[in-house]
Amino acid sequence: MGRSRPVPRLRLLPPLLALLALLAPRARAWDSGDLELFDLVEEVPRNFYDFLGVQQDASSADIRKAYRKLSLILHPDKNKDENAETQFRQLVAIYEVLKDEQRRQRYDDILINGLPDWRQPVFYYRRVRKMSNAELALLLFIILTVGHYAVVWSIYLEKQLDELLSRKKREKKKKTGGRSTDEAKLAALDKNERVLDKPQWHDLLPCKLGIWFCLTVKALPQLFQDARQLYVEYKETKTKAKEDALAKAELETLQKEKKPKVKKPKSEFPVYTVLESSAYIPSYDHGASIEEIEEQMDDWLGGRNRTQKKKAPEWAEEDLSQLTRSMVKFPGGTPGRWEKIAHELGRSVADVSSLRVALYRE
Repeated sequence: MGRSRPVPRLRLLPPLLALLALLAPRARAWDSGDLELFDLVEEVPRNFYDFLGVQQDASSADIRKAYRKLSLILHPDKNKDENAETQFRQLVAIYEVLKDEQRRQRYDDILINGLPDWRQPVFYYRRVRKMSNAELALLLFIILTVGHYAVVWSIYLEKQLDELLSRKKREKKKKTGGRSTDEAKLAALDKNERVLDKPQWHDLLPCKLGIWFCLTVKALPQLFQDARQLYVEYKETKTKAKEDALAKAELETLQKEKKPKVKKPKSEFPVYTVLESSAYIPSYDHGASIEEIEEQMDDWLGGRNRTQKKKAPEWAEEDLSQLTRSMVKFPGGTPGRWEKIAHELGRSVADVSSLRVALYRE
């Protein structure tokens, strides 16, 4: 006969998984009815059937009959015991369980298998569910403390492992005798190697919180002073910005209040009649030469320029009063206003205009 071939390991994997699935306890979802039943079983130390005085295989009619009989005995009006209300409440709860076929079957399973133990999550859920707020806070604080200390230790061990690996790597390079370009850097790292301290009791979360609280209380005066300084600076900045805004608004208002330039109407110059006594017309001889005529014209023009360059007389108070009355007499918009005012004052238009500009600037 030929030699038997070994069974491959991969072929054994499905049967093993099926066997584990059969042996493993079935996971189920617990509802509120199951949790209430667990609590009732823990509260009543006796067997429910023994409590009613019936057999485990009793019918629903027998259970109902036993309940009515006990309810007459354990009713608070007839039972003078101190725990009468508790006993009657337990009787009603037991009857509610046993009269329902589904809940009765679950109770029978508990009698056979017992309550969920520490290997099932519902065990811890039931314990936490019965805790008060203070107990829950204490439990959460303990869990956080242990978790924090475990994280601190993991960080320490990780750094220790990194340093151990780097140290072995450097020793290996030294044994080979090779000199790399990073040898100086490695030597500097050896000198500046940070010493890692093991986590101590003061690294626990309560100690850390206590230290942080003490440092915070100690730094409160400085924090208050810094906050006050920041508030003063903020207030000064806000006041300065407000003053700048007011100054800018006043400047814009002054610019808007400036007298706008009014377009002057087209001046109609008056026509003056030249009197023979005041007019000076140079005469020349028609038989004179061109050079003589040019000399006469130069003399006449020079004399005229000297007359125009004579300084105008000063303005007296009477002249200013006369100017005011003339401005009222000839209001703005009057055609040839300034020519008429100059005529009233006996002065030139340029003289009156220069005085008006000087007064406006003042």
